[in-house]
Amino acid sequence: MRKTLVGIVMILLLSVCSLATAVYPLTIVDDLGRMVSIDTEPQRVVIAAPAITDFLIKLGISDRIVGVTDFDPFQGAEKIGQMVPLNVEKILSLNPDVVLLAGGFQEPEVYKLEKLGIKAVVINPVGIDDIFKDTMIIASIFNVRDKGNKLVKKYRDIYLSIAKKAYKIPLDERPRVFYGMPNQNMSEIWTCGSGSYMNEIITLAGGVNVAAGYTGNNGWFPVGPEFVLKANPDIIVVPYWYAGGEKAAIDQILNYEPWKNVEAVKTKRVYAVDGNLASQPNLKLFDLMKELYRLFYEE
Repeated sequence: MRKTLVGIVMILLLSVCSLATAVYPLTIVDDLGRMVSIDTEPQRVVIAAPAITDFLIKLGISDRIVGVTDFDPFQGAEKIGQMVPLNVEKILSLNPDVVLLAGGFQEPEVYKLEKLGIKAVVINPVGIDDIFKDTMIIASIFNVRDKGNKLVKKYRDIYLSIAKKAYKIPLDERPRVFYGMPNQNMSEIWTCGSGSYMNEIITLAGGVNVAAGYTGNNGWFPVGPEFVLKANPDIIVVPYWYAGGEKAAIDQILNYEPWKNVEAVKTKRVYAVDGNLASQPNLKLFDLMKELYRLFYEE
C-alpha cells in the first residue's frame, strides 16, 4: 500500500513538474497522504511550523508569508501564537490562501482548519528524499517549479558530493557516533535511531550511528546515560540552542563524571552543532551534513 502511494505521489510530481507554468486548479498529495486541490496560485500563506519557512525563503517567495508561529524567527509576518493549539481566529483574520503545517502532533489542527474552510497542506519530511519531494510540492503549489528544480539540483549535488566521499571510507574506519539532546541532569537523552533524518545524515556523512538499531516516533526516542556507557562512541554530538552556547553544551558532556571513561570524552571528541539545524528537517540539513563530515574527518 505504501509503495502504491509513493508511486502515485511521484507520478503526480512528475506530471506537475513537467509543466513550465502551473495550471490551476492543481492537485497535490501532502505528507498525510491527502489529495489537496489548490484552486489558484496562493499569494498569502500562513506557516504553522517553523521548519517549513526555510523552503519558502530558499524558493524566493518569502514575501507571500503573512503569518508565522511565535517560535519562528522569520521577520516581516504577523505572529499567530503557538503551534498547538493553533489560534484559528488569528489565522482567519490574515485571510490566507493556504496554511502549511507539520504532521504528528499538529495533525488534529488540519481538520480544525478545514472545518472553517481554510486550505491546509501538511509538509512533514522524515528523510532526505522527503525533503527533496516537499521542496517540489511547495514549488508546485506556488508556481515556482523552475526555482524548485534548481534548488533540488543544488542540494542534491551537495548531498552526493559528501556521500560519495564518505562511501569510500571502509566501515571499520568510520567513527561510531552518538547524537543526543540531554536534559539538565543528564537523566534522559533524546537520540535518533532508524527512521530518523538525523540517522540518515550521520550515516551519509560517514559516521556509524550507535543508536541505529533502535527506533521511536519518527525514529526518535529517549535513552538513559547507561546507553552511552555501553555503546562507548568515538564521537558525541550535542545541539546548542543560542549564540555562544557551544561551550556549555560540550562542557555538560565532558564534565559528566559517569562518562569519564567513554572514548569520546577521553579523547575530547565531543562536538556541538546548531540545534536549530538539527531539529528542523529542511534543506538546511545539508549544511549540517557538511559540518558533520568535517567534524568526523577533518577536525
